[in-house]
Amino acid sequence: MAGDKKLFIDADVLVALNDKSDNNHQKAVTLVSLVSVARTPLITSDPAFGEAITVISQNVSHKQAINFAIGTLSSQTEIVEVNSGLRQQGLEIFEKQTSKNSRFTDSINMAIMKNEKLDTIFSFDEHYKKNGFKRFGIDK
Repeated sequence: MAGDKKLFIDADVLVALNDKSDNNHQKAVTLVSLVSVARTPLITSDPAFGEAITVISQNVSHKQAINFAIGTLSSQTEIVEVNSGLRQQGLEIFEKQTSKNSRFTDSINMAIMKNEKLDTIFSFDEHYKKNGFKRFGIDK
């Protein structure tokens, strides 16, 4: 995964990278080093970014959440703002989900990935695989 192809990064990985007590912390750190070495551009959604800030604040500290937000905003990570079209596409994906634990934010993420023609996501969430996406470093 190198070159200009972007890698979508989900909130769960952003949280894991910032929370040493997260079960996926070490795996996230290991995988993000591969992304860094390959200089793969990262992309996320505004809702995923906001979710990560909130969870980091709750699970680690408010200061860590602020530092994460500032660092992300000053990085090369592309944050996609959700417009009404993406919201509608996300709702159409959300309607097809069968689990009551489905997150609307994840459906919006999948809509963005479809629009960007991305097939791989940096996430530990199983439902992305169930929706036809590969999880970076997990799925072959």
